[in-house]
Order: sequence, then structure tokens, then C-alpha cells
Amino acid sequence: MSNENESSTTNDHQVVIDAPPIQPKVRFIPYPHKTLGSGASVQCQWETRHNIPTNNTSTTLLDFTQRNAYIEGVCIPPTIHDTLHIFSSAEAIECLSSEIQHREIRVILSGDSYMKQLYIGLADILLSKHISDDRQMRDSQQRKKVLSTAHYWMKKRHETNATFPFVQYQCEDECYGKNALDVCSQCISSFSGNTNHSNDVWVVGVGIHTYARANRQVDTAVQNIQQFLNTEQQHNRTIYVSPPHFFHREDYPTQSINMERLYRGLLPHVAPENAAHPFLDVFELTQSCTMENCTYDGGHRSRYVNRWKAQLLLNMLCEVR
Repeated sequence: MSNENESSTTNDHQVVIDAPPIQPKVRFIPYPHKTLGSGASVQCQWETRHNIPTNNTSTTLLDFTQRNAYIEGVCIPPTIHDTLHIFSSAEAIECLSSEIQHREIRVILSGDSYMKQLYIGLADILLSKHISDDRQMRDSQQRKKVLSTAHYWMKKRHETNATFPFVQYQCEDECYGKNALDVCSQCISSFSGNTNHSNDVWVVGVGIHTYARANRQVDTAVQNIQQFLNTEQQHNRTIYVSPPHFFHREDYPTQSINMERLYRGLLPHVAPENAAHPFLDVFELTQSCTMENCTYDGGHRSRYVNRWKAQLLLNMLCEVR
């Protein structure tokens, strides 16, 4: 007859076998992260879905973040339709949490105003709320206020909850694009350390002001960004984010065509063509967003579009098991 208290012994001493740690459902993907594609391969059409499962027995029960993504609009490229995941707030936290992943993870966004809006979109997802009542940011002062609110709540949640991720916006002046991009790299190294084994993930976009700083010479701007990426490559830490699509404006008659030239000039130098330069392409999804509520100035996008950009970033960094 078996003994309920029977255990393996050696020399009459009980052997204690530690249970393996519970694996998180969502796995963080380290550098160079996951490549989603670029250019024509990530072209997509915006759609909304209102027939969403709500019964609590469904395996596809959606949270506030996922439900609103479908209602507000998603843009899923056919090439990644079967692998792209719309992350819940809990899943996003699980992926980026140092405590849950059992490794140090810090995610830092930096760059121009479009990167500020991407940070706010990611904060909306992680906080499971629409910061500042989803107020649209129609000028730099409104953007500054919403960014400050987002940064406050993200920092406070991280300090009071051990599982909440470290996600910040840093090096604004240095990485905005108005300075030489080696200044940006220096700021990143000052924050993260000058090492090729950084646990930090930097997400950087500097297109429009780098173009302006290059006296609107597209080839020079592309070369400057390429040099920045080559510098960052040795540190294994940076994802570069494309500029958005700019709709034509009479007050900036050449901006739309030249920024598209800059974007297409970068494609041979970034993933997937160059896997050493991780790349988040948001040009194609912003070009296809032609609804009236997509943009208010032809460049900056509405809050829901920035949340969708953040979902794509999460798909680079995270994998659902």
C-alpha cells in the first residue's frame, strides 16, 4: 500500500525537489525582437468590428483595451494577419514586467512629437484607460500636458506596483531631431550605460526634424539616420520608428513627397532588409488612414491611431505562448 508521506531519500535525508517556476503566458522577445515587415508587406486597410464576444465562457473575451481597439479601428496587414495579436492591458504588463519575466526590462521611448504620441498610446494600453479623457492633442501645448499626465501615472504605477513595467519617455531635447544625432546616442548611453548588453529597449523616431535640420535634403537626412542606426547597432538596444505619412498641405508643399522619399530611402537599411536595425513601420498604416477622424493636421494622428501603433510595437516585443 502506498504511503501518502512517502518521498525520495538519500542517506535517510529527504530530498526536496523545487518545482520549476511558472512560465508567463506572454514572453518578452529580446533584441533584435520580432520583425513585422516594412514597405508593401505591411500595407493594410483600416476596419472596425462591433460584433465582439462578451460572454465570460469565451476564450476570446476581450478587455477594455482590446474591445476599444476593434471599435475604434485596427489596420492588420494580410502578411501578419494570422500571427498579430491585439494585447490586453494585462498581457502587455506581463510581457514588459521585469518581475514576471525574471529579467531586467526597461522600455524607453524618445524622439519627436510623433514619438510622444506613441508613448501616450502605449501608456493608454498599460494603464487600461484613456489618459486625459482621450483628449485630442491639437498643438504642442496640449501634447505636453497629456504627455506629462501619462508620465506621472506610469511612474507612479511602477513605483507602487512591483509588477508594473518601467516605461518612460526620455532624452527629449537630445533626440527630438533638432540636434546632431550623435547627441541622441550620447544621451541614450548616459541613461543606459555604454554597453552592448543593455537590458533597455529604446524606441526612437527622429524623421521630420532631421529632414529640416538637413536643409530639407532627403539624401542627407537618410544618411544621418543611417549613421545613427550604425552607432546604435553596437549597443543592441534601439528600435527605429518610421515617420508617418504626411498628407499634402499648401503651407508645406514639398513635405509630403519628401518625407515619403526619406521613408523609402531608409527601407534598405532597416529590418527586414537589415536585421541588425529593428524597425517599426508606421508609414503604411498612417497612409491608409483616410477617415475624417484620423488626423487633424495631416501628420499627427488621433489617439486611437497611436494606440494601434503601440499594439504593433508590442507585437515586436512580445509573444503569446
